[in-house]
Amino acid sequence: MSMSAEIGTDCRLIDTELDLALIARAQSGETSPLSTQAREHIRNCARCRQLYAWLFEPTPSAESSPEVYRRVQQQLKSSLTPVAPQAAPRVLAAQFLVVFLLFASPAIALMGTAGLREMSALQLLGIGSVLFCGAALLSWSLAWQMTPGSLHRVPARVAVVTLSAGFLAGIAILFPWHAPEAFLLRGWKCLKTGILMAFPAALLFWLLVRRGYAMASGMLGGTLGTIAGLLGVSVLQLTCDRQDAAHLMVWHGGVLLVSTCLGIAVGRVINRVGRNAG
Repeated sequence: MSMSAEIGTDCRLIDTELDLALIARAQSGETSPLSTQAREHIRNCARCRQLYAWLFEPTPSAESSPEVYRRVQQQLKSSLTPVAPQAAPRVLAAQFLVVFLLFASPAIALMGTAGLREMSALQLLGIGSVLFCGAALLSWSLAWQMTPGSLHRVPARVAVVTLSAGFLAGIAILFPWHAPEAFLLRGWKCLKTGILMAFPAALLFWLLVRRGYAMASGMLGGTLGTIAGLLGVSVLQLTCDRQDAAHLMVWHGGVLLVSTCLGIAVGRVINRVGRNAG
């Protein structure tokens, strides 16, 4: 019993000396030599010898064979694929605007130009300028959002709000206020037609945006929804024969509102699902 206690005491003394050696190495970078008694005890005690080896003896690193290096290099080289550089924001914005016009033109040709015949030259010039400038502004906003590190000269929120306010102001100033005639029936038809056009347009713009580095977010979704809704509104403006302010504000403006809200909601859902998956 006394022999066991003595051995236990010796091991504890070795533990203390090893701790001091570790502290000295941490402070000076060099390991202080152990006492003669400690070295003698480590030679005879398997437990302390194993502890000393674990603390102070360097662990040899396993050298990988040249064959392993060669395989790793081959796998890395085979996984590398050339990446085409992304176009400048001005080029991307021009592409979005061209797609906007190319998508709207056949829709107008198919649905007729009754709205064009109902508008005066001043009304056509005014609302046409609002719609074209809005499309250009949103095209720039999408180009900035899909280009990492680009300077957003006009924040996406400001672009969406500016377009919406400009459209409503242009309608209120340029178009007359008539008594509603079949307000719900004709208005619902315009709202449904505009939203149905906005859906494929939003999908097309999203496919274009995905070529860049655009992170899914509520504001990106809102911008996509707004430009898609604006496309539907632009087609309705030239094809609808009901050119009075109340109809245009509620039903054509409703297309813009619904598309924007749906875009924001979809963008947030995608962003949340992506975070949860990660």
